[in-house]
Amino acid sequence: MRTSLVITIASSVTIMLIIIIITLAVMLSPNAGGPKNYKKHILNSVNKEIIKKFLRHLTHIPHSAGSAIDQELSIAIETAWSFYGLNVTRLKYNVLLANPHPKIPNRISILDSTGNETFRLSYKQPPVDGFPQEGQERIFAFNAFSGREMVLSDRVVYANYGSYQDFQYLDKKNISVKGSIVIFRYGKLFQGNKVRFAEERGAKGVILYTDPAEVAPFNSSGTYPASVYAPAGAIRLGSLRLQGDLLTPGFPATDDAFSIPKDEADQPKIPVQPVGYGDAWHLLRLLDGDEAPLEWQGGLNFTYKLGPGLSNGSKLELQVTNVHTVQSVENVVGILEGAEEPDRFVFVGNHYDAWTYGGIDPSSATATHLELARIFGQMYKDRWRPRRTLVFCSWAAEEPGLIGSTEYTEQFSSSLKDRAVVYLNVDLVMKGNYSFMAMGVPLLHNIIRKMAKLVPNPDQEEVSAGHSTLYDTWVSRFPDNSSGISVAKVEPIGSSSDFRAFMYNLGIPSMDMYFTVAPGEEGLPLYHTAYETYELTTCLMDRDMLFHQASAQMWGLLAYEFATRPLLPLDVKNYVNFISNSWKEFILNYGIQLNLMDVKTESLRLSIEELQSAKTKFIKELDSANLKDPLTLRRYNDAMMLLDRALLTPQGLPGRPLLKRQFHHQQTMELM
Repeated sequence: MRTSLVITIASSVTIMLIIIIITLAVMLSPNAGGPKNYKKHILNSVNKEIIKKFLRHLTHIPHSAGSAIDQELSIAIETAWSFYGLNVTRLKYNVLLANPHPKIPNRISILDSTGNETFRLSYKQPPVDGFPQEGQERIFAFNAFSGREMVLSDRVVYANYGSYQDFQYLDKKNISVKGSIVIFRYGKLFQGNKVRFAEERGAKGVILYTDPAEVAPFNSSGTYPASVYAPAGAIRLGSLRLQGDLLTPGFPATDDAFSIPKDEADQPKIPVQPVGYGDAWHLLRLLDGDEAPLEWQGGLNFTYKLGPGLSNGSKLELQVTNVHTVQSVENVVGILEGAEEPDRFVFVGNHYDAWTYGGIDPSSATATHLELARIFGQMYKDRWRPRRTLVFCSWAAEEPGLIGSTEYTEQFSSSLKDRAVVYLNVDLVMKGNYSFMAMGVPLLHNIIRKMAKLVPNPDQEEVSAGHSTLYDTWVSRFPDNSSGISVAKVEPIGSSSDFRAFMYNLGIPSMDMYFTVAPGEEGLPLYHTAYETYELTTCLMDRDMLFHQASAQMWGLLAYEFATRPLLPLDVKNYVNFISNSWKEFILNYGIQLNLMDVKTESLRLSIEELQSAKTKFIKELDSANLKDPLTLRRYNDAMMLLDRALLTPQGLPGRPLLKRQFHHQQTMELM
C-alpha cells in the first residue's frame, strides 16, 4: 500500500512537471508579433504535436475524481494557464464521491443449488498484449452511487436496454422484476434511469454489461489492441446520478454549505455492478423462461432468454461495497478579460477527471483545451483583446455526476444568468471518424455551420473526393432538409455533460461537438473502460492527430466569434421558427389524444403566434438600428442572449425541480 502511494505521488509530480516543461518550451519559442487576421491565425496556430504531447501525459495513469493524480492535474493546468497569461483561480468544493472499496471489491457469484460458488465474475479488466498500462491493476469495476448491500436471488430477469418500452414488454409477458436481479445492456438511455425504473418496480439489484453486438460486432478476435472494439473483459464504468453534488442539491458545496444526511441523498438503494460481456455470457446462458424477442437478442453465441428462473436451481449473489465519502475537488478557471464588455462572459469548457486513463473522454478534449488556452493567451500577450471576457473552465468531477460545473453554476448563478453569453463545451474529440457532428440550441446552429466551413477537413480521403472543409463532409453525411435547403444537421443537445447546468438550470445557450460514427454503429466501444488509452487514440483512432487539430480549430473559431463580434452571432429567427415548427409537429402527432383528454392548447397556440410576431418586429428593428451606439448594441445583444432564459420556469420541471428549461428538453423516461 505504501509503495502504491509513493508511485502515485511520483506520477502526479511527473505529469505536472512535464506539462509545465511543454508550456515553457512553447512560451519561449520565437514570436513574430500579433497577426491582423485572427481567425486565420487560430487555424494556423493549432499545433497537433503539442496536443499529442499533452495527451500523452494526461493519460499516463488513471486519474479519477478526487484522487491524488486528479488533484495534481488541476495544479498542472493552473500552472500552464498562468504561464499562458490567463488570470487563473482554483475553486474548491466539498462533494460526495463514490469509489470502490480498496480491499473488499464488489462481487458477483453464481451459486449452485446447494449454495456453493461455481463461478465468480471479475472486478478487474485483464491487461492486453502490446500496450501495458501503469496503474491498471488499481482500476476496480463499479457504478458510482450504487446502493451498498449484498443480495441473493434465484430470480434473474433480462430486460434488454431497460427502457420504458422494454418494461412494458415484460409486463405484457407477465414477467415481474420484483425481488429479482435485473440484467441490462448498456446503451440507448442513461444507466441511472435503467436502475431507477428497476428499483421502482421492486428489483433487488442490477447488473449492467456491454453487449458484443454493439462493442465487438466482428467477433472477439479483432478487438483491442488490434482494433477499437472491446475485448471480452472490458468493463464500462459509469455513474448513476448526473445532477451535481448529492448532499447540497441546488446549492454550491462550499466550506460553509449545509449538507443533507447521506441517507437522504437521491441515490439508488439497490446494489448495481457492471461486468464485461465475457462474464455476462456466464449469467445470461443460465436464464430459463421464454426466448427474448429478436430485437433483444445480442452478440453472444446463444439465444437470449427472459428469465426469471435460473437453470439447475442456480442462484446469483451480488455484493457492492463501494465507499461514499466527502472529498475536495477543484475547478480551474482561467480568464482573459474583455476590453469593451468585460461583464459579458464566453465560456469554453471541458473536464479533466476520467474513470480510467481518459484517452478519449476527456483527455482528447483536455489536450485541445490546453492548446486553445496557449493560443489565446499568446494573442492576449501580443496586445489582442477580446471584446467580451473569455472564461476557460477545466471542470472537476464530471464523471461521477457533472459535479464541478454544477457547483460552479450554483455558486455564481446570480451573475451568470445575466452576463453569460454562451457555453462552448467539448467533452471529447471523437467517438469515430465518419463525420463531424455538433449539438446545440437553435440560436447557435448557423454560426456553428459557418465556422465549420472555415476548418480544413481532417479526413484525407474526403479531401481527395473534393470535400475540403469540415462542413463539406458533415453536410454530405448528415444533411438536414427540413427547411427545403440542404444544410448540415445540428442535433438536439442532451444533458449528459457539463453544459447541463448552464443550459437546463440557467438557460445559457450551449453546444457540444465531436467526430462521430456512421448511423447504426456504436461510437467508442471502449468508452469508460481500462482500454480507453493514449494508444487507442493515437494508434487506432487519430494517428496523425488531424481530427484533434480540427476540433481545436473549430472550438477556437467559435470562441473567437462570440468573444469579438459586436453583434452576437445568435440566430433569433431560426430559434423562433424551430419553436413554431415543433409546435406544429406536436399537434400533428398528439392533437387527437389531447382532444380526447380535453387538454386545451389554444393559449399555447396564441403564444406561438405572438412569439412569431415579436420575432418579425425584432428583426425589422434590428435591421434599422444604430448598432454603432454602444447602448443600442447592448440592448439588442441582451435581448438575443436572454431569449433562452425566457424559456425557464422558476419551479422547475415536474419531478425535476433543478432543471428549469421548459422547451427542447428530453423525455423523463429516456433522459440521457
